[in-house]
Amino acid sequence: MSVKLRKKKTKKGESLYLDIYHDGQREYEFLKIELTKDKESNKEKMRIAESIRAKKELEILSSSHGLTPRFKKKANFVEYFEKFTNEKKSTTNYINTLNHLKKFTGGTIKFLHINEKWLDDFKAYLLKKVSNNTANTYYTALKTVLKKAVKERIIHENPAQYTDSIKINDVERVYLTHEELTKLSRAKCPNDEVKRAFLFACYTGLRFSDLNKLTWGKIQTDNGRYKLQYRQKKTGGFEYFPLSETANKLLKDDSSIINFPNKPVFDLPCRFYYNQILKNWTKNAGINKNLTSHVARHTFATLALSSGADIYTVSKLLGHRDISTTQIYAKIIDKKKEEAVDMLPRLDVSSI
Repeated sequence: MSVKLRKKKTKKGESLYLDIYHDGQREYEFLKIELTKDKESNKEKMRIAESIRAKKELEILSSSHGLTPRFKKKANFVEYFEKFTNEKKSTTNYINTLNHLKKFTGGTIKFLHINEKWLDDFKAYLLKKVSNNTANTYYTALKTVLKKAVKERIIHENPAQYTDSIKINDVERVYLTHEELTKLSRAKCPNDEVKRAFLFACYTGLRFSDLNKLTWGKIQTDNGRYKLQYRQKKTGGFEYFPLSETANKLLKDDSSIINFPNKPVFDLPCRFYYNQILKNWTKNAGINKNLTSHVARHTFATLALSSGADIYTVSKLLGHRDISTTQIYAKIIDKKKEEAVDMLPRLDVSSI
């Protein structure tokens, strides 16, 4: 095993890189450090490059013996988490977790100091700041980043595997019945595009983030029927979705599919104003429910399950990675079944 610092001539001078030979394989790692005619500057650059070379050598040596170099353990986990969030362009959940992490640590916590006690203390902090379910979401994000750190050999094992998850509470999921959807479709909405988009989401289960970025190029035709092909913003998963007759009819500008593939299907305001419009529309329809963008997703799930679709298929249509997430909607259907049974007329059978 060897890690050597080498130079490569460039137009401006010389570029530094590492020549790494390990387990019979050779690879090169360019350091993006350029040497120029400035001798004093070159001395400092060489010192930095040599430090990088030594760390790389130590890293490979430690890895060969199943160890983690101490300099990695002493790295700042908050900076690592922030880098992960920026590179992955992560969702609001990761951004919020990062903000809480900064407040809890003051901006610095070494990997070396992250243990079960620290994790329990962070959980306690979260539970004081947000609800159980939100705290669970943030703690899950933290565990995901720690798991990545294990994969990158920054830490030997994930200390979160020895801690309990934060228990989540069942929450009532607001959804619309077919009768309520009929009322909405007939009621006056302050914004026709929002009306069309929300009803489309009720028949596709699209999140607002995916609905807002939906372009005509992501909609394909197959024997006169539209099908949706897109990548979920939240999960990154690529989805294929055949559209129902109702969803088809809501795509009124079908000429754009061919002529303007980058044109948005819906011209929507930001989420805040979108939700405000939904609330006004709900009042016009005489529906006493708190309508938000995510209600459309809940509505699609409950409509599909109550119409007889199996839970596995609905899970795939929603893009869920874990079927347990979809089972939450199955509980809603069970409740509706109980309500239906309770509505049956009573029969006096005491004499039998």
